[in-house]
Parts: sequence; C-alpha cells; structure tokens
Amino acid sequence: MFIRIIGILLVMAGSVGLGIFFAAKESFRVQDLLEFKKALLILSSEIEYMRSTLTEACANIAKRTSGGVSHVFQSFAESLKDHDGETAYRLWLTSIQNDKIFLAPEDKTVIEDFGKTLGYLDKEMQKNAIEYTVTYIDEKTTALQKQSDKNKRMYHSLGVIGGLLITVVLW
Repeated sequence: MFIRIIGILLVMAGSVGLGIFFAAKESFRVQDLLEFKKALLILSSEIEYMRSTLTEACANIAKRTSGGVSHVFQSFAESLKDHDGETAYRLWLTSIQNDKIFLAPEDKTVIEDFGKTLGYLDKEMQKNAIEYTVTYIDEKTTALQKQSDKNKRMYHSLGVIGGLLITVVLW
C-alpha cells in the first residue's frame, strides 16, 4: 500500500510538472520574441547612427540582450569574423539553430527571412526589413499574451486531471 501511495504521488508530481512546463514554454516564447524585438531595434540604431559593421553591431547586440537571443547574436558575430566565404544568410541560419530559444516554426521562419537581408541591402531597405520583422513580433506577442492566460490555466488543469486519470486507471 505504501508503494502505491508513493507511485500515485510520483505520477501526480510528474503530470503537474508537465503541465507547468507547457504553460511556461509559451511565456518563454513571448520573452524570446520580445528579446528579438529589442535586438532588432538596437540593430536599427546601430545601422542608422553608429554606422557599425555588421560584426560589431551583432557583438554589441549580444552584450545588450539576454538569454538565447544573446547567444544567437554572439554566435553570428563570431562566425562573421571567420566566415570562410560563407554568405551572411548561411551564417545567420546556422546561428539561429539554437536549442536555447523558444520560438515556434512560424517565428523562426520570419527570423530566418530577416537574415536574407543581412549585409545585402542598403541602409533604407535594411531598416524596412527590420520594421517588418518588428511589426510581426508586435502582432504575435499581442496575440500570444491574450492566449497565454487561458492556456496556462488549461495546461495546469490538464496536468492535474491527467495525473488523476493515470492514477485511477493504474489503481
């Protein structure tokens, strides 16, 4: 009987933990999108006012951002220094294949598409590409924040109910 109670507690803890994980994953996605927005706005100011090279701008962005986004820009800046004939877009694709960022496939697609403009367009076109990407991020984060509260409650409830269901079935 004691082993069954311990098993029930472990199943409940695991299922509640999964519910909490999936609820947190959405908020991590919103945080990463907002951090990308911050990075793009910094890049825009670097292009407009500082006239930094792309390598310097990305290194500065890496210092001023946090988390996986900082790692993406640091990796990109380092790969630009010793690019071995690769295009900036290929280096960007390699840099954003990072397990530390929580982006949905459609988010990654927009970020990848932004990379096509890096080091290729003139200043005005580059600023337009940044504005387009920032607009996407604004729209997506607004929608995600509205859904986030409902989904958090749902994931928490599913974790508890799932744990209870497994407990009843295995009892």
